[in-house]
Amino acid sequence: MPDLDDPQIYRDLDPSGMVGRMSDVPRQCLQGWRQASETPFGGLERSYNHVLIAGMGGSAIAGDLVADLASLQGRLPVTVVREFGIPFTLDRRTLMFACSYSGNTEETLSMFRQGLDMGSAVIAVTSGGLLAKEAEERGVPTLRVDAQGEPRSAAVYNFTLLLGVLTRLGSLNIEDSDVEATSLGLSHRVQSLSPDIPANDNLAKQLAGDLTGYLPLICAGGLFRGVARRWKSQFNENSKTWAVSEALPELMHNAVEAFSAWPAGEYQPMALLLQPGGLEAEMKQRYAALEMLLNSKGIAYQAVPGRGGSPLAQLLDMLVLGDFTSYYLAMLRGIDPSPTPTLDSLKRGPTGD
Repeated sequence: MPDLDDPQIYRDLDPSGMVGRMSDVPRQCLQGWRQASETPFGGLERSYNHVLIAGMGGSAIAGDLVADLASLQGRLPVTVVREFGIPFTLDRRTLMFACSYSGNTEETLSMFRQGLDMGSAVIAVTSGGLLAKEAEERGVPTLRVDAQGEPRSAAVYNFTLLLGVLTRLGSLNIEDSDVEATSLGLSHRVQSLSPDIPANDNLAKQLAGDLTGYLPLICAGGLFRGVARRWKSQFNENSKTWAVSEALPELMHNAVEAFSAWPAGEYQPMALLLQPGGLEAEMKQRYAALEMLLNSKGIAYQAVPGRGGSPLAQLLDMLVLGDFTSYYLAMLRGIDPSPTPTLDSLKRGPTGD
């Protein structure tokens, strides 16, 4: 197995410097937030009763994170749609974010056009492409995603843009001081997970080593539902490996029945239990019951508790840990984490995320 403490493997397997882009999260956190507070929205300065976030891939993950934070505050419903069509009727009391990093995602462009045709208030969130062009032509406010690299590397920037707009409109309650403290905490977290920190002191390296040869099964509830999906997609795209994500408490009503049926000798699962702080008693009981069940079925698992103070800090800290874990698993598999040739071949034409 490659030695994750050997600097040479990063030179050999990460020629584009993806680890540097992953380490840009603290800046993305602050810059996206500040940009959202400064962008003029004109007639959009009114109250809404529903938020729709339309996107695919990393752009939609940002919506999942917003939805999880919004559910804690209970202020308004946030729906994330990953489709070609919007499956319900919108009106002027709906605020729609059309999110596409490239600006050329077919599904997002389709929903963007439908939202405008239905009379919804729409904001485009993109780095350019057709979405930026059509938004300008139709007078739609646009938030520019100023982050380099893969679409998945811009998820935090996208997220804090959305967060900033919704806070500004009074739909969420996030303080500047919370964002600033979160960014500082992320700086410390990124440093603690960087390649020059030895595996003995580097949690992401340890998790990647433990996962080698296993199928990652990411389980999470509450605030970490969207983060679990992010971990799964990062294992797919960075590590080029299968992964599964399951949400608590739902998995207790279906997925657990398969724990006894895993064929011996095949690719075995390792469960990662992402557990946010501040859980209500009922959810704590579900986590405890899940650990007992995994033990009884002989399935390897690790509990990964959230850290950081506020829900925002916990959410982004856990996201960063997953990003670095998937990166180090790619190194252990001898894979450059940045390219996604299969995705790229499917996106040829007016597509992208």
